[in-house]
Amino acid sequence: MRKTALLSVLAQAVTGCGAAASDSAKEFKGEQAKVAAVVEQIEKAAREDKPDVVCDSLLTEARLALVKKLGTNCKTGVKDAFKDADSFDITVDRITIRGDAATVKVTSGRGSNKKSDTLELKRAGTAWKVDSLAS
Repeated sequence: MRKTALLSVLAQAVTGCGAAASDSAKEFKGEQAKVAAVVEQIEKAAREDKPDVVCDSLLTEARLALVKKLGTNCKTGVKDAFKDADSFDITVDRITIRGDAATVKVTSGRGSNKKSDTLELKRAGTAWKVDSLAS
């Protein structure tokens, strides 16, 4: 099965060596808090093995269309990414919002297993949705 970079980031972002959940979204206010909450929802969906939450409400229409065009079933791809993760721990480090676009710097894992990534989110109405991985 072919995976898009976004599905791969789900596996990377939820892989870590710690098992405790952290809610880094609480460190942000206003629109930044809404953006950080999307990352926390991905983490929660991974912990609860709910790929449908990611595919049904956390990805932009453009990203879903690309996943479909590449012949990948979103829910299957996300579920596989969840299975590949050793544990789930994502920390939102920084958020930059410009108009209807947000750039989110995240760290996943702990200790020597730490990995940094950048997610791009787009505003869809009043909600923020993941559009791409820009690492």
